[in-house]
Amino acid sequence: MEHCLMIARSVTQVQRMARLLEQNGILARWLKAPSAVSINGCGYAIDLKEKDLASALSILEENGLAPLRIYRKSDDGYEEVSG
Repeated sequence: MEHCLMIARSVTQVQRMARLLEQNGILARWLKAPSAVSINGCGYAIDLKEKDLASALSILEENGLAPLRIYRKSDDGYEEVSG
C-alpha cells in the first residue's frame, strides 16, 4: 500500500494535525521529515496511507492546518504531489 508524507511547519503543527486526523478515524503518525523532503534538514511530517489523503486534506483544511507540501513515497524516493 502506498504512503504519503504531509510536511508541517513545526512540531506543534504536526502534533495537532496527527491528533485531528486520529480523532476523525485516519491513522496518521508524525515523524521527523526525511532529509530528502525537509527544508534545511528540519521539519516534521505526517505519514499516512495514500487512500486517506483526500479525506485528510479536507479535514485539515477545514481546521486551518493545511500541510506545506505533500509527497508520495515510492521505491525511487519521494515525489511531490499536489493537494
